[in-house]
Amino acid sequence: MDAFKLTGKPNRGLRRLRKRFWSSALYRRGYLVGAALTRPFRRLELATLFRQDLTGPVELFDADIDVDIGLASAQEVERAAETLRRPDANRRALFQWRLEDGCICFVARIGSVIVGYTWARLRPGPDDGDMLALAPHEAFDFDLYVDPKWRGHRIQTALGSRKRLFCKQQGYTAIYSKTSVTNRKSLKGMRRSPWKPTGLVLRVRASRQGGWPILTLWGSAHPLTRLQSPDST
Repeated sequence: MDAFKLTGKPNRGLRRLRKRFWSSALYRRGYLVGAALTRPFRRLELATLFRQDLTGPVELFDADIDVDIGLASAQEVERAAETLRRPDANRRALFQWRLEDGCICFVARIGSVIVGYTWARLRPGPDDGDMLALAPHEAFDFDLYVDPKWRGHRIQTALGSRKRLFCKQQGYTAIYSKTSVTNRKSLKGMRRSPWKPTGLVLRVRASRQGGWPILTLWGSAHPLTRLQSPDST
């Protein structure tokens, strides 16, 4: 198997401090308040597109706690939809639709508890108001989430690397991802990894009807294309 593990341990004291902050009630309340205040402005997104080549070795990263990561069953996807993030009546149906429309989900388990998940699209299809026009043997990485109580243990990095290794083993040669320019932490992590920036776009998020153009400011918008609205067909 073309993979290797990253060695070296981060500063444990700093990670413990960050874990306490991310799991605190103050952080969770502040996060929810901030999300509510900025929701009207988050429809318009300036995002960087990234590509990772899967034809060579794929780096496999480990969490610094005992966590089991693997392809999710339908039942685990349902549990993730119901138990992670703030309550959303539509998430269960969304996750079920993803499974039926060419997507896969990986989950992180600590004991019997699901503490994180991540998705990949393996064939062309809609996502967040756009159409992902994937070519053969291309995949798209999206929607990675870890419970705030368990952040600071590299679970997010471990989830993503195992998903990419799975895609490589299934014959995919490249995987794409998209990150908002306002998400500085994710951008910093992407630029330190094998991901390579391929474009900068201005787009409208979560448009259910589609029809909004994608403005390419630099490079290429691939695999994002305009999602045709039902009225145009």
